Amino acid sequence: MAKYSTDFKVQVAQYHFENGGGWRNTAVHFGLDHGTVRNWCSIYQLHGPEGLTKHSQIYTVEYKLQILRRMEQENWSTRQTSAYFNIPAPYTVQTWLRRYNEGGADALVNRCRGRVMSKKEKPPSPGGRSVEEMTPEEMRQELEYLRAENAYLKKQEALIQEKRSAPGKKH
Repeated sequence: MAKYSTDFKVQVAQYHFENGGGWRNTAVHFGLDHGTVRNWCSIYQLHGPEGLTKHSQIYTVEYKLQILRRMEQENWSTRQTSAYFNIPAPYTVQTWLRRYNEGGADALVNRCRGRVMSKKEKPPSPGGRSVEEMTPEEMRQELEYLRAENAYLKKQEALIQEKRSAPGKKH
């Protein structure tokens, strides 16, 4: 879920344009960072309320290059560029620029994010089959599973006991 609703962002932008007083005064009024207010107001001015709606998009390398070229031609800042192209965070354009300067167009290719999970077989659940039906390998796997489960439960119980008996600490 987004930290701020679209309605709130529109309210901030409208307040800024109706009352004047600058980014900082608007930011103080709403308890926000002035850079955030500045970004929202720029997007609102260029794209209207629709520009402030949450949207996730995957940008192609060609599109990123087009954006960076336009930024250079117009001599725009990353903030101006992100507002013009309705990219939610100026930091995104800044990251593209840094990557492009370090490694060229190849560095703009989307990278995998997060941890890669290996596709291991799920250990057999205990009690799935009778002992007579199991092979020795299946018995070994189930034994490993049960030992790990037992160790986990013991550790969990020890942590709970330690937390309860810790002197002077609140639960």
